[in-house]
Amino acid sequence: MSAEEYFNLYKKCVDVQSIQFTLEDFKRFTQSSNIKIIKNRNCIAILGLTDSEIEIYFIGVEEKFRGKGLGKELLKNVISFSKDYRACTIILEVGVNNKPAKNIYRSFNFKECGVRKNYYRIRPGFRQDALIMRLSLET
Repeated sequence: MSAEEYFNLYKKCVDVQSIQFTLEDFKRFTQSSNIKIIKNRNCIAILGLTDSEIEIYFIGVEEKFRGKGLGKELLKNVISFSKDYRACTIILEVGVNNKPAKNIYRSFNFKECGVRKNYYRIRPGFRQDALIMRLSLET
């Protein structure tokens, strides 16, 4: 897929007030050896890669396709990719009020390991804490 196609899918998966990446970011992502984009049907994940850790920068499902198990399927693919990459851990942030996402992460054994205060801008003048979650891939 092109950077434009990834960006258009990303915009369908995120609330317009919460857009954090631009088309220029996606152009850089597609050229970077430290970024992996995984696309499944109507969802997308953006991963940051280091030698031993994968950070999920974004994972989302198009709004009209939510509640159909696509997010879980995508997360399974992210975990599978991470194991193949030989990463030891996966780390992510999720809004403290995002109960559906937190439940999915917990169902895959992600553990809470910290909080970032006032991390997400929900709308002008309102911010939400981010819960940091971690999955150990070491056996």
